Amino acid sequence: MQISEKQILSFPEGLLGFEDYKKFALIEEEEESVFKWLQSVEEVDLAFVVIPPSLFKKEYKPLIPEQELQGIGITDLEDGLMLVIVTVPGEDPALMTANMQGPILINKETLLGKQFISRNESHSVREKILASAAVEMD
Repeated sequence: MQISEKQILSFPEGLLGFEDYKKFALIEEEEESVFKWLQSVEEVDLAFVVIPPSLFKKEYKPLIPEQELQGIGITDLEDGLMLVIVTVPGEDPALMTANMQGPILINKETLLGKQFISRNESHSVREKILASAAVEMD
C-alpha cells in the first residue's frame, strides 16, 4: 500500500497502549463505508478500525480541557476530526463497540493527532454501536 507524505498523521504521544508508534494514515477501504482504518506506517500489522462518533451518537461531546486540545493546535472540539476506535468481535459483528472514553482528535490543518481521555465518566470504553444508533433513531 502506497501512502504519500501528505496523508501521514503525526501522533507525538502515540495512541494509548501503543506509545511507540507515532505515524499513522487514515485509510478508506470502501468509499461508501462509514468505517476507516487508522494504519500505522511504522508497523504494517498495527491498524485500528475507527468511525466518527457523530454517526451513531449525535450528542456525544467528550469532556476535554481546552489546554489539552491546544497541544494539537485546536481550541474547540469542532475544530478537529474526531474518531473513536471500534472493536469488532469475530463471532458477531453486531456486538461491535466503540471506545467513547478515549476519542482521537486530529487537527485537519497540521495533521497532528492525539488520543484523549474524556473527563465525562459516563462515557464507556465499550459503547455498543448498533444499540446506540438504534436509540438515536427512535
